[in-house]
Amino acid sequence: MGPHSVHMRGLPYKVTENDIYNFFSPLNPVRVHIEIGPDGRVTGEADVEFATHEEAVAAMSKDRANMQHRYIELFLNSTTGASNGACSSQVMQGMGMSAAQATYNGLESQSVSGCYRAGYSGQKIMGGYD
Repeated sequence: MGPHSVHMRGLPYKVTENDIYNFFSPLNPVRVHIEIGPDGRVTGEADVEFATHEEAVAAMSKDRANMQHRYIELFLNSTTGASNGACSSQVMQGMGMSAAQATYNGLESQSVSGCYRAGYSGQKIMGGYD
């Protein structure tokens, strides 16, 4: 995914890319990637890439909006600047919360955002926080 993407969680199993484009209308995502699990079923998560940080931020206004009677959680993966590759997830641990919580609580400073991006490789965010 490009630098300006929004991660979606809680999607209906019959969701299509078209549904997702419609969900974000009037914004125009550059690319939609619906995650498929090892069993070939939709995981209920997707990554949606936008052209600019501003559009990704605007897309976040759809957080907890409904799609086919399910509410959709959104997580911002976008940064205004380049990600600092040397930045590690220790910043997150130092804050005592997961990246998802930091994003949700609106505490995402630029440094956190950069770390989040650098440490986010498509793995399930909640893994390791059991």
